[in-house]
Amino acid sequence: TSKEIGGEQNMSGNIWMYSYDIDEQDIDMLQRDFITFKQGAEYYKMGMKPFIRICRESGAVYKIGKMVRVNRHILEQHIRKLRLKEEK
Repeated sequence: TSKEIGGEQNMSGNIWMYSYDIDEQDIDMLQRDFITFKQGAEYYKMGMKPFIRICRESGAVYKIGKMVRVNRHILEQHIRKLRLKEEK
């Protein structure tokens, strides 16, 4: 959701509203639709086993041969639902 124009990154959509909280790691993650378990666990600051459990609960895990990837959009939607349940 960012575009590079003339050497500068311009943000599109609603992400600009949170630009003060976003760093290079966030921008890199936002550009990916699928991530590995390792990338996700590091980004969300979780242990590997809890992260894998949440990914499987959400139905975001895709396996192609030996390669396993997590659909970040499905996972984040599931995490939002979990947070809403905790707030109630």
